[in-house]
Amino acid sequence: MTSLVKRKNLVLGKGFIGSYLAKHLRDSGEEVRVLARDGGVDLRQAENQQASFEWADRVWFVAWDVGVWKKDTPPSYEADILESNLQLCRSVFRVLEKTKKPFLFVSSQASLFPDLMTLGVTKKVGELWTKILGGQIARFWNVYGWEPVGEKSHLIPDLVWNGLQGEKIQLRSSGEETRQFVYVQDAVEALVYQFDSGQEVAEIVSGTWTPVREVARLVGEKLGVGVVLGEQAGKPSLATPSTPLLGWLPRFSLEQGVEETIKEAKSLS
Repeated sequence: MTSLVKRKNLVLGKGFIGSYLAKHLRDSGEEVRVLARDGGVDLRQAENQQASFEWADRVWFVAWDVGVWKKDTPPSYEADILESNLQLCRSVFRVLEKTKKPFLFVSSQASLFPDLMTLGVTKKVGELWTKILGGQIARFWNVYGWEPVGEKSHLIPDLVWNGLQGEKIQLRSSGEETRQFVYVQDAVEALVYQFDSGQEVAEIVSGTWTPVREVARLVGEKLGVGVVLGEQAGKPSLATPSTPLLGWLPRFSLEQGVEETIKEAKSLS
């Protein structure tokens, strides 16, 4: 659907979410400018990009150094991630304060547990700074879609990649733990909906809790491979969403989102 107003959008970050968001905005007929590391821009020195902030009608703060979570990391690594994101916050939020541009900060459910992980600490800082400046906060819970599989990839693309190798899908846990999954296209549409609606804080969730084992079985069924469950119980969700995005519902069912993820994975392999 084409936007009735052609707004100028500044997207900070070109990772998994940022790339989908920029495409969605362009497809909606809006102007988009992206500032990201792979374009030669270090947003920890955002003051050098003030002209782009001045150009924009609204700013999407998506960039973040999430680090890796599939292996143990030394304290020095965690300290570097902490320092990098604090520098990012200090620089970007100061420019936002100076230019007074409307903005939305993309956070994570990890911010609800700042004492458990570095990601949570830094996202909590970002949320606090956003509240001080009067911005909006979108908190993601388990957004999925196709992404390169590696130390930072998420559950569903990992399962898809495993299945595409023609092997059985192996879960590390028994799969009893439940999660709320949102397909990435729904997620970016939710961001736009929230920005337009003006809701200050929203958790982008599907509203449906699904056992991880059922997700694995769905992926296995779509790819024609079996699933092997682990023996140890998985970690339960530590919280329940309390501030859903009012008036918004996802368009993609879990089955449809998995099918789209598989289709994209096959097209790029």
